[in-house]
Amino acid sequence: MSLTSYLNSPKHQELRNQFKSYFPRPAFHYEMPLLVPPLTKNYGVIGTAYDYLFRFTIEHHNKREKIETAKWIADIAFRGIAGVYCENAEKRKILNDRFQSVKINYGAYIKNGRLNKQILSDLLFLAKLDLFFRIGYVAPDLLQEDEQDIKDLKALYSLINQNDFKVRNKCYLNPTFGKGSMLVGGADADVILDDTLIDIKVTKHLKLERDYLNQILGYYILALIGGINSKPEKKQIKNVGIYFARHGLLWKAPISEFATPKKISEFKNWFLNYFNNMKQFG
Repeated sequence: MSLTSYLNSPKHQELRNQFKSYFPRPAFHYEMPLLVPPLTKNYGVIGTAYDYLFRFTIEHHNKREKIETAKWIADIAFRGIAGVYCENAEKRKILNDRFQSVKINYGAYIKNGRLNKQILSDLLFLAKLDLFFRIGYVAPDLLQEDEQDIKDLKALYSLINQNDFKVRNKCYLNPTFGKGSMLVGGADADVILDDTLIDIKVTKHLKLERDYLNQILGYYILALIGGINSKPEKKQIKNVGIYFARHGLLWKAPISEFATPKKISEFKNWFLNYFNNMKQFG
């Protein structure tokens, strides 16, 4: 399982109740138009493709020494999918050539920042590879992209305000949380930009859902437990944020707005006990 799986599971209502009890929902008063309505119903693939696009864009616009990137989930999926998808050598070669082409195009984009149709197609391909890693699903259109999805991604890209995502000191793309991630069977966040943990939502609804808060505050707790990218000394998160990509809105709030250090420590201890007891007693 993973952190999001636990948070969404009917079996773990107690976990959700504790998040709600310790971390009340803050005020959220925004009235903004939906600037980029979805063009298809491929919501999951678009969301994941945009995650890649967002991270690549931050990487391009900032100095490389300020950026720490993790291995792509698609990298892991690519190695695992060959035996399932490729029943013959010719098909394996087609898939391998496509993936290597993505790597070349990614390198060019990081260098020159030119977003073209091929890059957008590559992002959708990576998102479909991710599906194999996360749920074991091989997309039947793995090597094909919907033209409307390409248009959707391009429109979403146009809303990114680079001033909102300029790195001062250090940025972690797709970070994990060492022992914290292992505790819950896996957890990787979208971005930690300096002292702010940011989750990306490609939703048409501009609402601060309880589920969103549980997820991002859950990542924060995992960072307290295991550090960032298995480095326990890196615990500099002071704020959490959610970027509503279809509205071009970055919402941020300091951790201190949710709870005192004492309550956070109490919740972290409860959280550790909850998952350790689950493993002990099955």
